Amino acid sequence: MSTTLRAGIIGAGSIAQEAHITAFRSVPDVELVALCDVNKERVTEIATERGIPQTYTDYKRMLKKADLDLVVVATPNALHARMTIDALKAGAHVLCEKPMALTYRDAMAMIDTSQKMLRSLTVGFCLRHSPDAIAAKQKCVSGDLGQVYYCKASLLRRSGIPGYGSWFTNKDMSGGGAMMDIGCHVTDLSLYLMGHPKPVAVSATTYANFGPKAIGLGTWGADHAEPPARCDVDDLATAFIRFEDGLVMTVEASWAGHGTDGMRIQIFGTEGGIELNPKLFGADAPLRWFTRRESELAEEPIDLPPSAGNIYDLQAQAWVSAIRSGAAPLVLPEQAAMVSQITEALYKSAESGKEVQIR
Repeated sequence: MSTTLRAGIIGAGSIAQEAHITAFRSVPDVELVALCDVNKERVTEIATERGIPQTYTDYKRMLKKADLDLVVVATPNALHARMTIDALKAGAHVLCEKPMALTYRDAMAMIDTSQKMLRSLTVGFCLRHSPDAIAAKQKCVSGDLGQVYYCKASLLRRSGIPGYGSWFTNKDMSGGGAMMDIGCHVTDLSLYLMGHPKPVAVSATTYANFGPKAIGLGTWGADHAEPPARCDVDDLATAFIRFEDGLVMTVEASWAGHGTDGMRIQIFGTEGGIELNPKLFGADAPLRWFTRRESELAEEPIDLPPSAGNIYDLQAQAWVSAIRSGAAPLVLPEQAAMVSQITEALYKSAESGKEVQIR
């Protein structure tokens, strides 16, 4: 491996513009040399503005010509698996945006390819790099919670349907709405804090009360369209997940709804519990600890480590550092595949109206 790593990004949409371009330029000895997008005008404009020397409209041509060590896949969800596998086969390490894949089978095919090619594969669950998550993880592994038996997680927007009329609201390209887009974040973070217990069954319900009426639109994502634009995905989803050893979790996600914006994760143990309300979402008390002392209920804030920077920058820096040292990435692909496994079962349950077993 050369001293300077050559990086390329597939997809020049909002997440590339707002996060990945800047993030990989924050990493020492990484050169962002190529950007690809099917929209020629967009990729040319962004590359010119941001000083990226090579542009492509065909990602396979970029993989062949650009001699890349690192590739970020930041495209519509339905393209993640194929593009990741192709990039791995081209000899690059890959950071794939969340969700990893639309199906567990595709996620495992990505992992299989990374193992065969001896390349690092990770997924963009960037919230793990926040000070809140770092402190919560330390508390969870301390043993202070006792036996964890219940987790309640939510990430709710009052008015935040992204990219209305774009791939975000097109089920064929996105695979789903609020739960696929943002619910995967709290699902991943909850599983991470709990040590990734094995899921065994999922029961879920989804709703689309606002999106089809073009109500509750947000500002994230490009290509807003005038009604009637295609919107055949959920704007709210809720699920009940059972794990081995009796642990259960509820998770809910909304793009739009008459309620409070924000993120919240509660983890209940036999000796104590934590509540995570990240500063990212404006909470005054981002992490709290609940327990009992001398027969009295006790509640106190948990001190957070100082912020080391933007979570996308930290994600890129940590991943490249792991590659250079030969270490595993913070987000193991097998862990991200579990999120896809749960999400796939969740949507199947919502469609069938029945609990879906996971094997």
